[in-house]
Amino acid sequence: MLAACGQDAAKPPKRTGSGTVEYVDQPILIDGGKSTGTTDEVEPNDGEDTATKLALGATLRGKIDAEGDVDHFAIDVAATGVLAVDVSPIESFDLNVELLDATGTSLVRSDRGGVKVREGLPNVAVAAGRYTVVVRAKKLLPPVVKLKKDQKAGQKPPPPPASSVAFPSPVYEITANVTPPATGAFEREPDDDRGAANDLILGDAVQGYLGWTGDVDTWKLSLETLSSKNAIDVEVTSPEGLALTLEIADGLGNPLVTRKAPRGAGLIVRGFVPVIAQGAAPYHYLTLRADRSNPETAYQLKVTEHVVGPDAELEPDDTPEKAMAMPSDRTSVKGVWTTADVDCYVLETTDAVRTLEVTLDTPNEVDLALEVLVDGKPVAKSDIKGKGAAEKVSTSVPASGRPVIRVRAADPNATGEGAYTLTVQEPSATP
Repeated sequence: MLAACGQDAAKPPKRTGSGTVEYVDQPILIDGGKSTGTTDEVEPNDGEDTATKLALGATLRGKIDAEGDVDHFAIDVAATGVLAVDVSPIESFDLNVELLDATGTSLVRSDRGGVKVREGLPNVAVAAGRYTVVVRAKKLLPPVVKLKKDQKAGQKPPPPPASSVAFPSPVYEITANVTPPATGAFEREPDDDRGAANDLILGDAVQGYLGWTGDVDTWKLSLETLSSKNAIDVEVTSPEGLALTLEIADGLGNPLVTRKAPRGAGLIVRGFVPVIAQGAAPYHYLTLRADRSNPETAYQLKVTEHVVGPDAELEPDDTPEKAMAMPSDRTSVKGVWTTADVDCYVLETTDAVRTLEVTLDTPNEVDLALEVLVDGKPVAKSDIKGKGAAEKVSTSVPASGRPVIRVRAADPNATGEGAYTLTVQEPSATP
């Protein structure tokens, strides 16, 4: 049973990170809902007008009688709240779940894909009224045909007559709960775009679900209290089995940073300096997506601020076009590499031909590669294999050339975090 906006009431979520997040161990059910045991669906329930009544807090058993079977369950909600629906996995069939409002309009749909996969809608905002949950059997595994005694291994058996193919009728369980509207530390659906974004304040640690197929979560980060001398760090934990994508956009929706992590890895953006577009409000939008869904495990999002050091790397600098300018009074910069990160640094152009000697002091936690580009074209690269291996290149830059130094992981699927020092020296310059 999903509780507290999708959490399992028997297993309270773990406390992760340093943020203070209150976790609800038991659902506070609207309508005074109480568990009423487990009963069976009432067939026929193939349409909204014949839907089986599903009481809040109750568990119903549904049966897939054949491929293409559709079951409807009616839920009556008495007050505004957050609806959580859980459908247990079954053998042989790939289920999907859809939620309809009183007019029959589809609100959300979960199709996580695959047989024996749990489906659910962990935190859908609902008002008073009737809702219908539709459970469908999407795919069917073919029956297993045993070899006859006189049949050789590898020989294709003759197809059995249609009347002899008996598919099982597996039973699933469906439950539904409604909790009071989420506030503060919890995401509130729908929040798929900037107009419906959840508010986020610096220093907050919040939770949300990428709970169904195509779910998108948007957070509106207020920057009104951020000092001009401070940068922010964004940290996102990943629910099991998901490959997260994080986008940070300015107040007008223009993307500033996009990161995509390998499956199961969290995302961190350190040293991000907000970019307030002309005419835009002091907000940034953080958008989270994933390649699949997980209605059982929440992610945690935390945003903190810190003072920028004199030789610190500043984000966004993921592309040569957004490269950070190397300080003119320094020969080195201290950067931080995190999962899916790429760091670019640009040097001033000169009217002389010059030689650049670039050294990368690589952290022991990751294997980094070093590259120099001039006017967008690679001219030198160093990629010594192994974590902690120092990288060094020496290359000539033509007069008026725009040199950019790029630091990234040697393996694009690498995960982790590590601090490095990038040093640039110019031993000679020729007019």
